[in-house]
Amino acid sequence: MLIAKITESDFFGGEPQYIDDDARYNTRGVMTDGEGNIAMMKIEDSEYYKLPGGSIEITETPDKAFLREVTEETGYPAELLGYLGWIEEHKFKRKFCMVSHCYVAKKVSDKCDTAMLERSQERLGYKIEWMPYDEAVSRIKALSEQCKEYQMSFVLKREQLILEKAKEYIVK
Repeated sequence: MLIAKITESDFFGGEPQYIDDDARYNTRGVMTDGEGNIAMMKIEDSEYYKLPGGSIEITETPDKAFLREVTEETGYPAELLGYLGWIEEHKFKRKFCMVSHCYVAKKVSDKCDTAMLERSQERLGYKIEWMPYDEAVSRIKALSEQCKEYQMSFVLKREQLILEKAKEYIVK
């Protein structure tokens, strides 16, 4: 189920432009602790947050990739609670479309292993922060409203859509 198609027109106006010939596939989502808190990845030395997720390896299904990514980034093993759908980010300026399969998972243990971040994530200083669902939504929404950066505009819009879609799994 398609959640949304995000285009440059969402931020800069004009007619939506779509990329049909260069897609990259990703997996993203929300990990809860089962008590209404979710894992947010804080980008050090900035006010920005993102949800865990990343690329789908050639040998993986999107759900397996999400569980691998969420465990690598947070250090916690998780189980899937549900599939939310996918989001397309049509980045006309960059000439590609990012397709993100979106999930909700729950950590299955309080034992945290060391996060295994990619080099680019280490350079950005990713750190996990647990926060109540409503706080995560309000932070992402506020950041999205004031964001002027091209790439981060797409990220924040995507994260906001995922959080809204995941609400039924988090808020009891």
